[in-house]
Amino acid sequence: MDDFQVIKEMLPFLIPVFLIEIALLVIALLDLIKREHVRGGNKIVWALLIVFVSIIGPAVYLIAGRQEKPVDGD
Repeated sequence: MDDFQVIKEMLPFLIPVFLIEIALLVIALLDLIKREHVRGGNKIVWALLIVFVSIIGPAVYLIAGRQEKPVDGD
């Protein structure tokens, strides 16, 4: 079995994963842009995490990075 055949067989599983990854990336980046405050206070670090850490980066931001109100002292 050659590499092309393996990729062809895996394609039905890879397409949904790719679409989920793109959706998470877009949702997380749009939320980051609209939000005034994020945990840690550094939007650039969150943007890099979202873009470069594949599915896990956007998920971490959406779960732990968003902040509703600034914490006293920020």
